[in-house]
Amino acid sequence: MEPLNMKGLVAAVVTPMTEEGELRLDMVPRIVEHLSKSGVVGIYIAGSTGEGMSLTGDERRAVAEAYVRTAKGRMHSIVQVGHNCTKVSAALATHAEMVGADAVSATLPGHFKPNGETGLIESMRPIVEAAAETPFYYYHIPQLSGVTIDPMRFTDLATNRLSTFCGIKYSDGATMHYHPLLQKIAPDLEFLSGSDEGYLQALAQGYQGAVGSTYNYAAPIYHRVRDAFEAGDLDTARLWQGRAIEMIDIMLATCSRASLKAMMTRVGIDCGPVRRPLEPATEEQLGELRRRLEEMGWFDWIGAERSIAV
Repeated sequence: MEPLNMKGLVAAVVTPMTEEGELRLDMVPRIVEHLSKSGVVGIYIAGSTGEGMSLTGDERRAVAEAYVRTAKGRMHSIVQVGHNCTKVSAALATHAEMVGADAVSATLPGHFKPNGETGLIESMRPIVEAAAETPFYYYHIPQLSGVTIDPMRFTDLATNRLSTFCGIKYSDGATMHYHPLLQKIAPDLEFLSGSDEGYLQALAQGYQGAVGSTYNYAAPIYHRVRDAFEAGDLDTARLWQGRAIEMIDIMLATCSRASLKAMMTRVGIDCGPVRRPLEPATEEQLGELRRRLEEMGWFDWIGAERSIAV
C-alpha cells in the first residue's frame, strides 16, 4: 500500500471543548480553515495533542468524523485510534476508514505492554485488519507509551507482517537519527518526524513530513526554517528553529501541557480548556504566557493580532 508521502507540516490538532469539558465540534471548520491558510498539508486527529486517550469511544468517532469530513479535499487526515482495549482500537479504525480518513495510526495501550517488536506487531494487527484499505502508521512515543523499539527490526518485521503498514510517526528524539538507515532498508515507506523542537534536525536527516502540535499556531516559523534550509541558509534556519524552541520553552514554563490549547486562543480560536487529568491553565498563567510571547516578538513572527490574544 502506498504511503501518503506528505511534504511539509502536519498539525496534531486539538479537540475543542466547552468550559464544562464537552465537545465543541462547531469549531472544527474554523480550525481547518486556519490550518489551510497556514499552509499545513495534513492533520493528525485524536493523538496526544488531541487528548485522544481522554475521550470516550463515541467522542473519538465524533471528533474523527468532524475533522475528516471538513478536511476532505483540502489536506490529508490521519486518525489516531490507539486505545487500552485492542477491540476498541479496531472499531475506531473501521470507523475512520468508513468516514474517509486518508490513514490510521495507533500508539500502544498505556497499561499492559507487548513483548518486543513481534508482540508489538501482533498488537497492531487487529487495527490493520479492521481498516484493510487504509494506510497505517505506527505512532512511536515511548515517553508516554513506555515502550521502546529497535526501529530497524520493527520496520523490517512490520513491512512483511502488516499489510497496510506505510511508516512511523516518530516522537522519540532518541531514535530519530535512524531515518537515513530506515529509508535505505525501506525506501517506499514514509517516516514522519514528531519533534517540533527537532524540526531542523529532522530536515537535515531527510524527513519530508513532520507532525507537531505547535504547527497549529506557529506554522509560519517552521516554514521559515524549511525555506532557509532548502536555500542552504543554515544560519537563518538555525535562527528560526531557535525561536521555535524559545516559544515552546515559554509555553511549557507558563501553562505546561495546557498551553497546547491555550495557544489556539493566541491566534483567535478559543478551543476551551484541556480535560483532566491534564491541569487547566489559570488566568494568571495565561496572562504570563501572553506577556512572554509578546516580549519575544512572537505575534509579529506569525502575523497574529495582539488584540485577539487576550
